[in-house]
Amino acid sequence: MTVPEGPRGTCRLAGGQVVLSMGIFDRVILALFTLLMAIASFLIVIMAVAGWYEPLMWLQDLLYGATGRWVIGIIAGLSFIVSLRFLYFGFRRDRPDQTLIRETDLGEVNIALSAIETLVTKVARGIKGVRDVRSTVYSRDGGIGVRVRGVVSPEVNVPETARAIQQAVTDYTKNVVGVDVTEVKVLVQNITNETRARRVE
Repeated sequence: MTVPEGPRGTCRLAGGQVVLSMGIFDRVILALFTLLMAIASFLIVIMAVAGWYEPLMWLQDLLYGATGRWVIGIIAGLSFIVSLRFLYFGFRRDRPDQTLIRETDLGEVNIALSAIETLVTKVARGIKGVRDVRSTVYSRDGGIGVRVRGVVSPEVNVPETARAIQQAVTDYTKNVVGVDVTEVKVLVQNITNETRARRVE
């Protein structure tokens, strides 16, 4: 495997911010819902301060009719669903992405640790007899650490293969990303020639 020479520069790690993904549809619904709540709150204030009871009488007339009850029930049900959805957005916690920041003469280059994990997985899969690889990259003093989990074939020497994974991951990551890999932990989860197959009903 040919390892390209990496660029020079200093590196540091930074934690990413949690960003909640709300699409344009949810934004429109939020705007309409907020507008309706503002109008309803304004009417309640007017009724409480000025003694304006016509809206209450109109609502009472609606409740006396079957059609009116259905309309009010549908509106209340939709409002309840919308409220639950926005509560979900309020309490949801997305995993923040950590980024590796390279400082060069021309500025900063941000590299997500998830991108390095993809690179590590590809490198480990390139070792003979290794498959079903999963990797995790984490911050360490002076660089990054890597955990590699996978399955190896019984035809290969496990200690030598693990050493080859460690060396390849360290060299390739250093030269491609430009950061020191201070630790590579390899977990051999299984030694088998069997591959994962989907169960057919």
